[in-house]
Order: sequence, then C-alpha cells, then structure tokens
Amino acid sequence: MNKLREYYWAYRNKISDKLFGMAKMPAKGKRKSRVLISYIIEPFKVVPSKGFSTFHTMYWECYEIARLFSERGYEVDIVNPKKRSFIPRKNYAVCFDSGHNFEKWINFLPKDCKKIYPILMTNWQEYNLAEKTRLKNLADRRGVSLIPRRQLPSTSNPEMANYLVGFGNKTIFASFEKYHKPIIFIPISAVVQYDFPENKNWDMAKKNFLWIGGGGAVLKGLDIVLEAFSKMPDLELHVCGPIAAEKDFVAEYDKELNGTPNIHVYGRIDVVGNKFKEIVTQCGAVVYPSGGDGTSGAIVQAMHAGLVPLISHETGVQEDSGYIPITDPTPEAVAKVVRDFSSLPNERVRELAKKTWLYARAIYTREEFSKAYARFMDEIMKI
Repeated sequence: MNKLREYYWAYRNKISDKLFGMAKMPAKGKRKSRVLISYIIEPFKVVPSKGFSTFHTMYWECYEIARLFSERGYEVDIVNPKKRSFIPRKNYAVCFDSGHNFEKWINFLPKDCKKIYPILMTNWQEYNLAEKTRLKNLADRRGVSLIPRRQLPSTSNPEMANYLVGFGNKTIFASFEKYHKPIIFIPISAVVQYDFPENKNWDMAKKNFLWIGGGGAVLKGLDIVLEAFSKMPDLELHVCGPIAAEKDFVAEYDKELNGTPNIHVYGRIDVVGNKFKEIVTQCGAVVYPSGGDGTSGAIVQAMHAGLVPLISHETGVQEDSGYIPITDPTPEAVAKVVRDFSSLPNERVRELAKKTWLYARAIYTREEFSKAYARFMDEIMKI
C-alpha cells in the first residue's frame, strides 16, 4: 500500500506541476494545518524509494523538510519557484520561501503565519560583492573581464522572516546578523557516505588535490587554483565541475585546463559514480578557496571520502571541523597552503584525513539534518 501511495503522489504531482506549478504532500493522520514551501518541486515528482538526484543535496533535503511537517500533521503545498504568478490563497500556518516572495505574499498570508527563510549561501549583498571582487582581482592579474555568473536578485526575505534557518558557519551567519533575527544552524546532508580509505597511499595522496564545485568558477576560486598549480608541476590537480558551460572562463584558462600536464579536468561528476571514487582514491586534500557558499555540499562530500579541506571560511564548513584555512584568495597564498600540506609527514596527513572523515560522519549526514530540523520545529517553532 505504501508503494502504491508513493506512485500515486509522484504521478499526481507531475500532473499538478504541469497544470498549476504545484505539488502536495498530505498530512499524516488528522490534518492540523497547512504549510507552503517555495523551494524546488522536482523531488515530489519521483518515487522516494527509488532515490533522489545525487547531483545536489537539496533534492532530498527539500523532500525531508516537507515530510517532517507532514509527520506533525501539516498538509504541505510545494510551489514551483518558476511560477511567478502564484499567490497563496490558503490559511497557511508556516511559509518557507527560498527566494524573494515574502514581500509579494505578505498581504495574502495570515498575520500569525511563521515565515522561514532558508540560509543556502551568504546573504545576497555579500555574495554579489564577493563575485564582483573576485572578477576585479582576476582583471587586475590578467587583464581580462569575465561575465558574472552567480549574481543574486535582491530580496527582503531575510528581514521579513521570523526565522533564518540553514547552512553555514560564523562567517556565513555574520552576513545575516544585521537583520537581528534568530539564526538556526542546520547541518547540510551528504549524498553518500564512504568507508575511511585505510589502505590509501598517503605519500602519493598528499601530492594530489581535488577542486570540485558548481557554476561560477571565479567566485568558487578555480581561477586562482589553476594559476597556483600551473606553477607547481610536481603536484597534481583534479578538477571536477560544469566549467565547460562558462565559455569565457574556458577560453581564458585554455592553457591551464588543456595544456598543463599536472592539471586534469573531468567536467561535472556524479559523486556516487566510479570515476569520483577513482579520483578521491588518488587525492589527499580538496582545495577550494570559495568567495561565497552556505555550506558547500561538494566539499562535505569530499570530506566523507576522507579528503582534508584546504578551504576559505566562506565555504561555510564549521570551524571545529579542523579544516586548513585559505585566508588570502590569491594564487600565491593557495600555492603556499598546498605546498605546506604536501610537505607534511605521511602519518600526519592520514591523521588529518581521519579527523575530517569522522567529523563529516558525525555532523554532515541526512540523519543529523533531519534531527536538527525536527528540533527546530518542535523546540523553537513549537508547532
């Protein structure tokens, strides 16, 4: 019967999304009230037992948030963020909006509706400034102006929300402190967990590094990483990400990406696939001097594979995880951090990798995400 229900709701939500830009999850047991979620609709159109997309943690996370509300007796409506004409017409007790709709919806929501704004990255002003600054730094170094890729629209959601809830660390949360709202930390989940690589060749691994990230190569620091490794031919860099779509970046860094023997480019990669396992088996660390994230799911996934993070604070990983910070986003600073790591004794590299792996296993999992969100609902929202 549960399987039939899964198929029924997945099929129904496919039709509902196509016709109305909406999906639904019914309340479990007697309905207490209703919740509106504006985030992503794709996970509600698949059968959960078949699994969600592995290219981002948000697919499972969005579904899990809805499921937690449903368990507490709330019927959940999920609106497709692309449906800009949507106006809430029901008596919603909670509204969760990842975009910039609170201002438009405020007169249609009940006065006592609890509004949640999810922290998925640095606040939009700081995020946009970070990309512009990185692009300017690149222009100063190489005399080229590239297209901004990750600029966010302005939003009043954080100031209108009752709760700011989500991913990050002190650096990320500091960008939201000006709103004087409760900030609730939720650990990002992981797509897959791995056993610790007990038999890894640590002497080789400390000379192999991974860069893995999404779009916005300059914001995510790929430019400075490529420049750093192009001058360290004895160390290997493995690049995973959808950079081929950024034509101007690829043209500017053609030599580094395609003509530098110690730099290997794989494109976007599935972290549950054999190729990813093959790459992380070679590597000892992940290097990622990002200028803006919430908590980088790619870096958390690398931590689950036992790679030591050489990262900026803006990557959003918790400070007590023991990551090695990159505080100066320049090729020279990245090269020094990388070179210092490669010079560590093999046993020290293994110790750092084990600490990283244990931390990821303890904090960044689906179980911890679910527990944290449940505590927020029960102890803070008191729904």
